[in-house]
Amino acid sequence: MVIYLVGDSELSKELYIKEYLKGKDVEYHKIFADDDGKIEELKNAGVSLGLFSSAKVYDLVDFDEWSKSEKNQFQSLDLSGSWVTVFVRTEKVGKEVTKIPGKVEVLTFEKPKEWEEDKWLSFVKEVANKIGIICDEEVAKTIFKFTGPNEYAILAELEKLQIYAGEHPAKQDVEQIVFKRTISKLDEFCFALSEQNYSIAKNTLSEICNDYEPIIISYTVSKHFIELFNVVVYAPKKREYKWPDVANLSKELGIPSPRVARFLGFAFKDSKYKPVNHVMIYSPKVLKNIIEYLYFVDRRVKLSDDIKILMGLFISKLESGDFAKIFEEQDKQEQVEN
Repeated sequence: MVIYLVGDSELSKELYIKEYLKGKDVEYHKIFADDDGKIEELKNAGVSLGLFSSAKVYDLVDFDEWSKSEKNQFQSLDLSGSWVTVFVRTEKVGKEVTKIPGKVEVLTFEKPKEWEEDKWLSFVKEVANKIGIICDEEVAKTIFKFTGPNEYAILAELEKLQIYAGEHPAKQDVEQIVFKRTISKLDEFCFALSEQNYSIAKNTLSEICNDYEPIIISYTVSKHFIELFNVVVYAPKKREYKWPDVANLSKELGIPSPRVARFLGFAFKDSKYKPVNHVMIYSPKVLKNIIEYLYFVDRRVKLSDDIKILMGLFISKLESGDFAKIFEEQDKQEQVEN
């Protein structure tokens, strides 16, 4: 059986698959676009079930990245056996899915539009329910006030609430925990990384890994460096920035002004951190190398690798200057080719 998970809500697809797998005695395999032998593996899975084998579930995580040839080969496979289920995550499907042998289902998972606040509040409550939290309208509104229309941020805050406030969080819990705890812990870890305070990052790594789901850690660290990349690309290079610089860049990039301020090394009067001007430290090419590595980390996390080991290696690479060295090697290679 092939089940197409269509739409732009990656979180909803992830939660649907988790719910589907719950309580089932199956072998679960994630398949990525750059995996070798994926067509052959799926073909063999559809042929028969061995005497001592479990039913198999395959998750084609990034089907949109497959080549046209690979997609055509996949769609010609017979996956109608009751022992195999294949989830296909994709933005959209065409008429060609009707030609696939066997039973095919198409399920749609769409995020609300950014301006559809009522639908986002329903989304917050649905996600809360799926992870075991009872979330009323007031709590949902307060969470959404802090996260905005960002599905993974919503999940991160709900999981943080679950840890500190249990299954029945109140509005006061959101105001105290989501704002204070989230900003002071995971965000501080991210800034320790980008501000090159590696001893702080190492000392807080275990706590971060205990308090947050691995996918939330990899997502938040990636998002942090992507935002930094945008700041470095668009900010005029200066040794010192004034508040109008911060406000204008925040508006242009859609990044909260406190985060832009910290990236630019602008300190408020009551700031507890030593200002570090990231623009003077990082180049776009070095940040690109960092972000590419974080994509690798994210993939390994989704394959259930240990997030503490992955983040520890990432810190070591940052500390040793590996990402700048990669940039230098790329430059040398370009010079040789030219």
